[in-house]
Amino acid sequence: MSSEPQKDGSKRRQWRNFLLEPKFQLKFTVYLIAVALVVAAGLGVFLYRNTRALLDEANNSLEARSRAAEASRELSNATLSNELIKRMGDPVFVAQLEATSKAIDERYEAERAAIVAQKAELERRQRTMWTVFMGAFAAFLVLIALTSIVLTHRVAGPLLRIRRMVKDVAGGTIRPPPYGLRDKDELKDLFDATRGMMHVLRKQVEDDALVLSHALERAQQEGVKSEWMDDLRTLESRIKGRL
Repeated sequence: MSSEPQKDGSKRRQWRNFLLEPKFQLKFTVYLIAVALVVAAGLGVFLYRNTRALLDEANNSLEARSRAAEASRELSNATLSNELIKRMGDPVFVAQLEATSKAIDERYEAERAAIVAQKAELERRQRTMWTVFMGAFAAFLVLIALTSIVLTHRVAGPLLRIRRMVKDVAGGTIRPPPYGLRDKDELKDLFDATRGMMHVLRKQVEDDALVLSHALERAQQEGVKSEWMDDLRTLESRIKGRL
């Protein structure tokens, strides 16, 4: 029972670790998603116009097919009517005529049913196409968001460490970090330059502290007593506190 919350908490911590600089990373992600939305909107308009044109052409073709079937039915019925007038007294022909008329009606209804089914199939395919397009685009946006966060994490990590070094220097502490960056991190040159700068500053402060310490020792050995000696010792303590 207790392992599941730990797993969930671990996963949340892992995802939070990717958002080292949320403002920068999320802003960059929003930019990418905005660009993707603009491109998708243009593509969507293009697809809609083309599919609409194709669907209209298909509907026109089906309407023409329907009118042709109607005209064929009327022509066949007119021909049968003319034959019926000529041979009104022939009961065998009348029965054949009724069977032929019924067959014509059945063919017409079958043609109409086929046209309606084909039109419904066209509309279904169009709905399916747009559903797949929207689903694929939503998945694409999620993929862009996750990819941008992972990629910007390789920049945000070095930026975070560089910022810490700068804050340490601004706060009077000169301690270069003993660690470097990960293999896949970016901004390695900037990080190394900043850490190298801290090493140089620390070396300069160490040299200054050593010179000041030697001077104080010599002054103490020579028995120098003055108020400025206390000030120099205070300065020495302050310098050593930066190391």
